[in-house]
Amino acid sequence: MAAPADDPLAQLAEQLERLSSANLALGEAAEQLIAHAREERIALREAAREARTAARAAAAASARTHALADDGDR
Repeated sequence: MAAPADDPLAQLAEQLERLSSANLALGEAAEQLIAHAREERIALREAAREARTAARAAAAASARTHALADDGDR
């Protein structure tokens, strides 16, 4: 009978076990990345919302300033 190191089925079983472990690790890493991406997406969405609000406020202030300047020119 062949030694375990020379047994192709034993080698295949070892390789499959390593691949299975690697696949599991990749799956867990992907889950963490997806969760992180969701958190980042939420934060980016909130930041964009705040930026739009600030831009609207700046535009309104600019319009009021121009209106006051126009009234002062009259």
